[in-house]
Amino acid sequence: MRPCQILAALAVLFASACATTSATPRTRYRLGDYVVYRYQGPGLAEPVTLREEVTAQEGNRLRIDVTAARAAEERRWVQVLTDTPENQKANKIDALYESVNGGYVKLANADNRDVYRLYEWTLFVPDKPASGIMKSECQRPILNHEMTCRCTNGQSEWKGAVLLFEATECPAFLWTNGTSRFTDAATGEDVLKVEVLEQGRKAAAAQQTFEP
Repeated sequence: MRPCQILAALAVLFASACATTSATPRTRYRLGDYVVYRYQGPGLAEPVTLREEVTAQEGNRLRIDVTAARAAEERRWVQVLTDTPENQKANKIDALYESVNGGYVKLANADNRDVYRLYEWTLFVPDKPASGIMKSECQRPILNHEMTCRCTNGQSEWKGAVLLFEATECPAFLWTNGTSRFTDAATGEDVLKVEVLEQGRKAAAAQQTFEP
């Protein structure tokens, strides 16, 4: 599981990262790396800003602090993971902590139910399963830089309207998940749009403990 996001039924922005400790870690993530995504459109109750930051690293083991904000509401949690291809494929999180009343509570996260609950503000679920799915290489902008990505396109339905969707994975982009959207096929209006607002690395980030 990469450092994090979920986009709708496509599971686009669920990012996590994790791994085994070694002198030269295979993970591309480093202490201080961060990303900010925005989710917006009538498919969500309110626009959502999602920030993820690596606040501890030992080899491939990472702590990711996540903040989701919409209107006056905010959710904070911590994901501890090991960045290996096997863990990414299995969406495996080593430990999950939710911020509650100024402290952190460890969650059981059986079958990833807790982490999906925490990300639910960013979830858009169409009324029908996706169909006509096609994958292809494409060029898409991320923060004004054109990148070679893998695009997944298809269609679904929501409130009686046919939706066209596109989700992008961009290997050269540290956080992998790029722009994504669900669009009303008849009007061309976005029902859900996901874009990258910021990404970078804090130069003087302080190492945190893995257990908050």
